[in-house]
Amino acid sequence: MQAKGLGRNRDSDLETLISMRRAAGDVLRAIIFALICLVWFGGRPAAAFTPEDVPNDFRGTFVSCMAKGESDPVAARDYAEQWLVSDTGGDDYAFYCLAIWTFHTGDPLRAAEIFERLSEQSGVRDSAYAGEFLRTAGDLYDAAKAPERAFRAYSKALERNRDLPDLWVDRALVRAELGDYEGTIADLDAALQLDSENVEALVFRGSSFLATDQLAAAADDALQALLLEPFNIPGLWLRAQIAMVEGDRALAIRDLERIIARDQGGFAERAREALEVIVRATAQKSTLE
Repeated sequence: MQAKGLGRNRDSDLETLISMRRAAGDVLRAIIFALICLVWFGGRPAAAFTPEDVPNDFRGTFVSCMAKGESDPVAARDYAEQWLVSDTGGDDYAFYCLAIWTFHTGDPLRAAEIFERLSEQSGVRDSAYAGEFLRTAGDLYDAAKAPERAFRAYSKALERNRDLPDLWVDRALVRAELGDYEGTIADLDAALQLDSENVEALVFRGSSFLATDQLAAAADDALQALLLEPFNIPGLWLRAQIAMVEGDRALAIRDLERIIARDQGGFAERAREALEVIVRATAQKSTLE
């Protein structure tokens, strides 16, 4: 599909817009993952072992392991590894401590593997903790650029609980990374059936519709998202992309300017680039007329 109203150089302009669309998807995934890490490891209301959960025989060791990491994650990771090989018991809590501080030492892939293994431990697999640890494993696999393994972890979590809209969104993200837009849209449909006002899901689904040239459906999702949150930055970016592809310069410029006025991060930079494309295309058209 070619962009309308971009002058005779529309093919090169469309290529620029497509590359920006892909880059915007990367920016959006990066922002969402940063929020996941911030919320989960900084206080996300999810299942996590606390000292009160740990039997008396292992509580002191667990508290020491978690406390060490506050000042020295490497020392805490090593402490947890020594705990596991000591055969003193409490492996579930040792694995948890090891996973947390392995992540904080900068190794999300290994941390993901540990969380996934922890979810399968006999003392965990039949508890609510298992699903949360699998979800965290998915987050970390995604951070480690292992989308196939993230998909597996999220799928295992969904087998345990299919009623969490944000978990469907999590899996949709990695399906998009794998190029499975049909699966992405299906997962986002499931999320929106559970929560019709989930703006994040609406924007992701709209972006997936746009990537598969379903402009009307993409526009509907962008509109719904912005009715719910008029200044949602990803929603404005999505609508601006649709407007650029359809040749609606006025709407595209208005949304891009709103992004620039309200965002100090990656979207503002992309919005400036998009405005430059529009200005260049408009100048080319004026020259040819």
